Amino acid sequence: MKQIERFNVFLAVVTGLVLLWMVVLRAFAPAAILPKLDLMLICAVTLAALVLEYYTGPRVTKRNWLAVLLLNVATFALLPLAAGLLSGEGLLRFALVGCVAATVLAFLFTAICDRLASGSAGKVAPLLSAGVLFLAVQGCAGMFL
Repeated sequence: MKQIERFNVFLAVVTGLVLLWMVVLRAFAPAAILPKLDLMLICAVTLAALVLEYYTGPRVTKRNWLAVLLLNVATFALLPLAAGLLSGEGLLRFALVGCVAATVLAFLFTAICDRLASGSAGKVAPLLSAGVLFLAVQGCAGMFL
């Protein structure tokens, strides 16, 4: 499997599982408060997919960023539509924010892990990078939206 496909496959699987969980929760516990489909959920799903990709195969050195962007659009547009959670303008907004956020996070995560890959920090670098990136997005989310 090519390196670019691994990230997008993991992103689709993790996003699909989260959306499936939301559909099941909505069906069997209608009074439950579901998480919003927003930037923080997109970042959590993307960072989980990046960490899974890092630990399950060879290290990614180069990515085709245009293909990553297009596959991210497909993932964040088709899965919420198929789950029936979004439609119309909300779906378009979610897909655009999702593709941009996932691509930027993939770029930053890859750059940070490349810098930290040598030495003893190489084993823990993906987890620390994902945690720091999630906190950074959470701290700056008010400025973005």
